[in-house]
Amino acid sequence: MDYLIIGITTCIIIALLIWFYKAYITSGEKQSKSKAVQPVKCPICSSNLFIGENLISKVYRPMNVPDQLMVIMGCPHCFPRCEPGVKRICPVCHKPVEQDQSLTARLFNKSIGKKHVHVIGCSNCHKPRAN
Repeated sequence: MDYLIIGITTCIIIALLIWFYKAYITSGEKQSKSKAVQPVKCPICSSNLFIGENLISKVYRPMNVPDQLMVIMGCPHCFPRCEPGVKRICPVCHKPVEQDQSLTARLFNKSIGKKHVHVIGCSNCHKPRAN
């Protein structure tokens, strides 16, 4: 009789361990994989940038500071010419951005991890200050 109780208790413990592994351990792996697969979007036209496609931009010197000025002209889908059905819209003022206009942004160089870009505005809503 004691062996029967020990066997049933062991089966219940094994079942709980399997349930815990499936519920908590593998759900964290699924979330991290799905987050890594999300494509990068162009800030002007919102087109997905795939592997090998880059934003067309200029980053101004000095290169060793944590905060740099950056100008974003677009991506291969919207610069130098827009593909059919692609609209260039400023993410700040939500007005159309012409082909000869660009976005002004700040590039934050982190010592650990990825770089971060913060869009300030387009040529219409963020005019450069006169010195």
